[in-house]
Amino acid sequence: VGVCLVLALNIGTDPPDLHKPTPCAKLQCWLDPTSISRAKAKERIGERLEQQYARWQQRSKLKYRRALDPTVETVKELCFRMREGARNERVLLHYNGHGVPR
Repeated sequence: VGVCLVLALNIGTDPPDLHKPTPCAKLQCWLDPTSISRAKAKERIGERLEQQYARWQQRSKLKYRRALDPTVETVKELCFRMREGARNERVLLHYNGHGVPR
């Protein structure tokens, strides 16, 4: 049984056609991604999200796979492998995507 955490955060990149309201939400998994480097922010947000799922599913032994700012092909491959490994069990796909230009 597995959990796919797909985070297409693209920290620091806003869509060109979007105007952010002031004030707006900034926290991801209770972390301000602008307070540290983009690479560290992606890693920490992925770690924290995995920890939250682990806390909610304490009795289960789940396999977690993270994809941080992945390509479409990476997501397809991840989903295929998780589905193949799960056989008749369930796979949870958590997707958070924003800040992606068209």
